[in-house]
Amino acid sequence: MLKRVTCDKFKTQPSEFHKGLNVILGSSGGSNAIGKSTFLLILDFVFGGNDYTKSAKDVFERIGHHQINFEFEFDDEPLYFWRSTSRPNTVNRCDGKYSVVIQEMSINDYRDRLFHEYKIPLRDIKFGEIVERFIRIYGHGSHNEHKPLQGERESMATAVEYLMKLLDKYEDIYNLKAAEESYGLKPSKQVERSVSDITAEIGENKEKIESLENRREKLSKQNEEANLRALGIDHEKAARLAEIKKELEKLDARKYRLESQLRAVRSNMPDSDGVLRKDFSALRRFFPDANIDVFTDVENFHAKINGFLRSDIEEEIARLEPLIEDTDADIATIEAQLKDSGIARTISQSILNQYARITREIDDLEKKNGELKSEIEQIEKRKEIEKLLTNLRRKQEEALAAAEKQVNDELTRINTIVTGGDRSAPVLTLKPDKTFEFETPDDKSEGTAFKNLVVYDLSMLSLTPLPVLIHDSSIVKRIEDADFERILGMYQESRRQIFIAFDKANSSTPAAYDILKKNAILRLSVGNELFGESWSRITEEPTTVGIVEESSEDSEE
Repeated sequence: MLKRVTCDKFKTQPSEFHKGLNVILGSSGGSNAIGKSTFLLILDFVFGGNDYTKSAKDVFERIGHHQINFEFEFDDEPLYFWRSTSRPNTVNRCDGKYSVVIQEMSINDYRDRLFHEYKIPLRDIKFGEIVERFIRIYGHGSHNEHKPLQGERESMATAVEYLMKLLDKYEDIYNLKAAEESYGLKPSKQVERSVSDITAEIGENKEKIESLENRREKLSKQNEEANLRALGIDHEKAARLAEIKKELEKLDARKYRLESQLRAVRSNMPDSDGVLRKDFSALRRFFPDANIDVFTDVENFHAKINGFLRSDIEEEIARLEPLIEDTDADIATIEAQLKDSGIARTISQSILNQYARITREIDDLEKKNGELKSEIEQIEKRKEIEKLLTNLRRKQEEALAAAEKQVNDELTRINTIVTGGDRSAPVLTLKPDKTFEFETPDDKSEGTAFKNLVVYDLSMLSLTPLPVLIHDSSIVKRIEDADFERILGMYQESRRQIFIAFDKANSSTPAAYDILKKNAILRLSVGNELFGESWSRITEEPTTVGIVEESSEDSEE
C-alpha cells in the first residue's frame, strides 16, 4: 500500500498513510483554493495517472516543476520512488533518501510493477485501467454520479467490458467479440437467398451449358481437317485464332493487290530502251520529196519518252517485289502459328468467332455455377457460425446476468448498511447489447445519486481487487449526514486505502467529525495551503480551527 508522499514544495508534509480512511482536511470555514483537490491529483500522479501535469498549470507557473517522492510497502518491504513533473513519463526507483536512483522505468513499466506488487489476479486489464475508474476528482475522469461505471468520453459497451474484467467474468465477452471479429461478419444480420433458389438457378445454368455444348460440337465438326473441341481450344484461344485468321486474310488480300500491281506494271514496260532503231531512208523511193529528218526527229522523241517510262516502271517493280516478299514472309509466319495450333488454314474466321463466343458463354455459366455452389457453402457455413455465435451470445448474456446479480446483491448489502435499511438500493441493469442503466427506482434526488455512486464504489472495493479509492469532497459533501456517517465508518474499516478530501467537518454529526479528525493525514487552510500560498485568492480569510462540509466550488482548485 502507499505509505507516504512528500515534496520539498509542500508547506506541510502529509503524515504516514494507513489502510482504510485517509482524509485531506480543510478548514471549518470551507476555504477554497487551498490544495485539497490538488493533493488528490498528486495521489493520482503517484498511482501512475497523468491528470496532475495536464491540469495543474497554475502550480507550475508559480512554483515551477517539482519532484514528488513516494513510498509503498508490500509484504513489509518498503519501495521508494520519485516522479518529476518535468519528466512525467519516467518513474525512478530510488533509495530511502530519494537521492540515489536504483532503476529508471517508463510509466507503463511502473504501472506494471504496481499491478504485480498489489497481486492483482486479473487478465486483460492494466493497472491504470483499474484505478483510474475509481479516482473521482471534480473535473477529472469518472465523476458522473448517474453513470459510475462509465469513464469520460467512453462508450457504454467499453464501460461494461471493463466491469466484466474487474469482476473476472470477461472470458465469455471476449470469446463472442473475438469470434465476430474473426469471421468478419455477424451472420444474424446477413440477408441471403434460400438454398433451393440457388439450386434451381444452378440447374437452369446446366441446361444452358448443355445446349451450348451441342452447338459448339456441331461447329467444331464443320471442318473435317480440324475438330476444335478435340484440340482443346478454349474461348480465349479461339478468339486469338480468329484474329490470326483475320490477319491472314488481310495479308492474302495485300499480296493479291501487290501482285496485280506488279503484273500491270510489267505489261506496260516499253520495248525500246531509248535508242533509235528504225531507218526511214527507204521512203525516198516512194516519196522523193519527203523530209526524212522530220520522221527521224519524231522517232527520236518517242524513243526518249519510252526510256523515261521504262526507268519509272523499273523503279516501281523494284519497290513492289520486296513488299510481296515481306508479305509472303508474314503469311508463312501466320500459317506456322495455325499449323502449331492444329487448326487448318481453310477453317473460316466466322466459325472461330462463333466457337469463341459459345465457349465464353459456357465458361461464364460454369464460373457462375461455381460461385453459386460457393454461396451455398457460405450459407451452410453461416448457419454453423450463427449457431456458434448464438451459443456465445447466450453465454455472454449469462455472464452479464451473473455479474448483474453479483453487483446488485452487494449494492443491496452496502446500501442497507449506509441507509440503515430504510431506503431502496440502486439497481444496475446490464443489457445484452452491453449498455446499462444505474438508478434507484422512484428516487432521483441529488443526495441519493451521490450516495449511490459511493455505494457502487464500496461494492466494487468489496468484489474486486481494486487497490485504492479516491473521492473528492464534491461527491461526499452532497450525501445526507446520517448516510455519510455510516459511509465514513465503512471507509475506516476497509482493508484497502481510501482517500477523501473534506472540510467543514464540525457541521457534520459528532461521530463523523471524530472519524474525520482521527483519520486526517493532511490539514489545509488559508495560510497553510498545500504549497504555502493561494494564488487565486485576492484577500486572505482568517484561519479557523476545525473542519466542515465544503461548498460546491471546493473542487475547482
